[in-house]
Amino acid sequence: MPELPRISLVIPNLNCAKFIERTIRSVLDQNYPNLELILSDGGSTDGSLEIIEKYRPHFSHIISEPDSGQANALNKGFAFATGEIMGWINSDDILLPDSLSLVGSLFTLNQKTEWLTGRLTVIDENDQVQCAVRPRPLTHERFLAADYQWIQQESTFWRRSLWTRAGGYLDESLSLAVDGELWLRFSRYAQLTSVHKQIGAFRVRSGQRSEAIDEYHAEMLKVIDRERRNATETNDLTKTILDAPLQLRQRKEAEATFPGLRKRDPKPFKRTKLWKHALVRRMHHI
Repeated sequence: MPELPRISLVIPNLNCAKFIERTIRSVLDQNYPNLELILSDGGSTDGSLEIIEKYRPHFSHIISEPDSGQANALNKGFAFATGEIMGWINSDDILLPDSLSLVGSLFTLNQKTEWLTGRLTVIDENDQVQCAVRPRPLTHERFLAADYQWIQQESTFWRRSLWTRAGGYLDESLSLAVDGELWLRFSRYAQLTSVHKQIGAFRVRSGQRSEAIDEYHAEMLKVIDRERRNATETNDLTKTILDAPLQLRQRKEAEATFPGLRKRDPKPFKRTKLWKHALVRRMHHI
């Protein structure tokens, strides 16, 4: 039985002492046998570094220096990454139990899968799950139609080969839509595979950047407009989308405006067979 792939996971942090230990523990408690954990800290002054220091032996690299924002912190971290599979988890969010074994197994069992995402899971400040819904299909055509809500970053992992094909960077000119812009570039080259299983959880808390949702959408629409201007009309659906005005669209609205969208959606993993294989692999590596 082949070994589980190395997963490179970056934790970006700036002054998140209240939650970062929970984030780190959620990763280490996975007991994933081939993990490369990288910390990219922007120069925290709130005690985060003292917490991180307790776990230094578990990190392959710890970066602690001023940065220009989340994208810059992540780019610094991913510059050290050597894993076949990549992802990041913010220092106030968590991974859910056994998620890395599931991710590693699914990539191993499905060589054509280049990136995947799990259920959209939200927790509160006390780690209580508030909701967990199935991921929805998202394609390059849906992005062009501004129907992009949402790919949950905490639950999304990808192959290094896709990262390289998409440029191998996060856009440092952006302040909020850093993840969405990366997903848009990924969607040029590969279909996103949905997994009806919890992988990561996003924490809702006061004062977080994601509260600026209107600003996020405005930034994302600029990104999509740039993509549309450079898009090549390869089929009738894409041409129809590009000819329509650019505006934020909910799923039902997008499908009513562009009826061909649903036909191009990829299918999710078939749960029963893959979960069984993933469980067998996990037991083999315990």
